[in-house]
Amino acid sequence: MSCSSAEAAFEAYLDDTLLPARRARLLAHLNRCGRCKGVLEELRVVDALIASPREIELPQNFTFATMAEVRSLPRPHVSPVPLYAYLVSYLVASWLLIGAGFLLAPDAMRAFGETALNVSAQFARAFGVVGHAGARALGDFGPVSAFLGAAIVLDVAVALALVVGFTVVRPRLAERLRW
Repeated sequence: MSCSSAEAAFEAYLDDTLLPARRARLLAHLNRCGRCKGVLEELRVVDALIASPREIELPQNFTFATMAEVRSLPRPHVSPVPLYAYLVSYLVASWLLIGAGFLLAPDAMRAFGETALNVSAQFARAFGVVGHAGARALGDFGPVSAFLGAAIVLDVAVALALVVGFTVVRPRLAERLRW
């Protein structure tokens, strides 16, 4: 029997579930191998420690003293959410993605940008004369207008998602986390 197969049999040996023929081979190996014999003794010690649970006696006012200690600690500092950092990061990432789209797939992005520009123009018309004038001005820039139209639509969508997230979802989530 090798050392690796002997170590695999240690658990069954300690649980007394090893078959007699395998038990005899393991005992013969243990008589020859001091390392395996030492490992088996360490396992016996660990099993004995696990099998005999210790009971720790706590003082009468343990809970009260522990809670008083916790209450005396200073409150953890909670830093505010860096909303502007998130918005700036989003804007930088979205402009980079749009620029990469124009570099890698210019025809598809131009078509998407023109569609987005039309959608943003419709939004602008819906929001009034000032928005309409801005969309008309953007339409006069030629191919750049497709890029700007895509960015405007994405910015409006993310801004709406952020507003909904911070006004509806975040307070509900904060309330659940307090429980």
